[in-house]
Amino acid sequence: MLSCDDGNLDIAGFEFEETVNVCGENEITLYRLSTNGHKEALIITLTDKEIRQDEEVVNPVQVSENGPYTVTDRIFDSEVKSSYFCSLIPPITPKVVKNWQGVSGTILVQNKPVYDDENVEIVAWEHIIVLHDVVLKSGEESLIFNDTYLFGTYKTNSN
Repeated sequence: MLSCDDGNLDIAGFEFEETVNVCGENEITLYRLSTNGHKEALIITLTDKEIRQDEEVVNPVQVSENGPYTVTDRIFDSEVKSSYFCSLIPPITPKVVKNWQGVSGTILVQNKPVYDDENVEIVAWEHIIVLHDVVLKSGEESLIFNDTYLFGTYKTNSN
């Protein structure tokens, strides 16, 4: 998926590191940074109700522009660090060059238990995040995730 505007070339590359980074407890921010010097980030916000540790379940939620379930792709003018996403008030640098905001689609969260070597005790939970038919907009421009896009997987320790 590529997109550009008429002036400065702002390309959403969608080449992200495999690691899913996580901030927050009640409102959860998940993000992946680009492989091109961390100048792009794909960001999802969820609530603690979707990240479950009590049953193997798939939780679908609808993407909205103003939360609590958002998908955003941001392109920055320089490298972005974890502090940008994990601060209550994001720092003023790096500057956001392009902001693609999710306007429709579904975020699917599959919560699966991870068992110990004897396959008896749950030691962790695996959370698989998938975007389904998500549309991102920036002004009049659109980016569309046709069908499904695996955002990524992360684990939480069992409570």
